[in-house]
Amino acid sequence: MSDRRQAVRLAPGPQGLERAEVERIQRERLTAAMAHVVAEIGYEETTVEHVLVEAGVSRRTFYELFGDREDCFLAAYDVAMERVLRVVTDAYLDCEAPERRIEHALETFLKLLAAEPDLARMCVVEVFAAGPRARERRADAMEHLAKLVQHALGELRGDDKLDRLSAQALIGAVHELIYLPIDRRDTASLPGMAREIVATQVAPLVAVGR
Repeated sequence: MSDRRQAVRLAPGPQGLERAEVERIQRERLTAAMAHVVAEIGYEETTVEHVLVEAGVSRRTFYELFGDREDCFLAAYDVAMERVLRVVTDAYLDCEAPERRIEHALETFLKLLAAEPDLARMCVVEVFAAGPRARERRADAMEHLAKLVQHALGELRGDDKLDRLSAQALIGAVHELIYLPIDRRDTASLPGMAREIVATQVAPLVAVGR
């Protein structure tokens, strides 16, 4: 589809889409472009111009929707992590046994990162370079994931303080283990790490609860 035809389709008014729908589509283009550009060249090198070229959206539109580059990154990160957390939570709830819930959620998480290398790099690697607000968002996401693990451990042993610490340690360990492959752009190797992570990080926690 040509740029001209895209512009016609997105034009608000009687023969086009409603303005709110146009803005939604433009936001999606910009956040997707931000994720891709950041994954390609890194957050520090990414400029608004890079994102505009990738998205095919005007500078005026960008600043109507976002205050600056950081705001656009945060929006892209929020969209990506909302998807990650939804998929991982669904996988967690898909199993009956507590230990299997942790394993299945982990396996699903690694498969998603492997399938979405831009998402993986933005959410695991580049988020550290995007400033304190981005790092706060990351901390919130890590806490959400830890709460899933804590819930499962609570069913196995029921020690709130220990379960919380163990869950946080597990999520931190998983992050450390996947960071380097993602930084090296080797996301394809992530699903193969699931069994090793389960054996070395998950199994000892589960064994304590039995």
